[in-house]
Amino acid sequence: MDRSETEAEIFGSLFVLGQHLTRHTEAALVPFGVTSRQWLLLAVLTRAFPGQRPTLSQTAAVFGTSRQNVKKIAGQVAARGLVELLPDPSDGRTVRLAVTDKVSAVFDTTEAVAQQRAFLGAVFADLTDCEVATLFGLVSRCIDTLQRTDATGEVPA
Repeated sequence: MDRSETEAEIFGSLFVLGQHLTRHTEAALVPFGVTSRQWLLLAVLTRAFPGQRPTLSQTAAVFGTSRQNVKKIAGQVAARGLVELLPDPSDGRTVRLAVTDKVSAVFDTTEAVAQQRAFLGAVFADLTDCEVATLFGLVSRCIDTLQRTDATGEVPA
């Protein structure tokens, strides 16, 4: 296979991987009462913005989706008491997201942490430590490239 054929195969495979990850993640999240997209929003807020109250737009940029989609998902998790949608003190038109203490109460218990580790361990069980590190680096670089593309408004050529 030449590079363009390999790239096409990888690209398609990433979508297939995403489908499998979503299906397995949905099943693993049933005990927590959230969907995979809701969990991802919580993960973005707690990992990318620890102790902060990012705007919907800032959150959307990291999440990789539209501001409107983040607002919809945030409304769903707000109904469960996991986040608050707050007006920005200096610009009332801007909405900020704040994670509530309920997130820790749900996801940081000893049992929940053990379940999460077991799930992730199963996903990456067939990879060596070196392969996991390599995969992390490669995925991070692809995400960085796409985020730069989003920032410039250019469509990848």
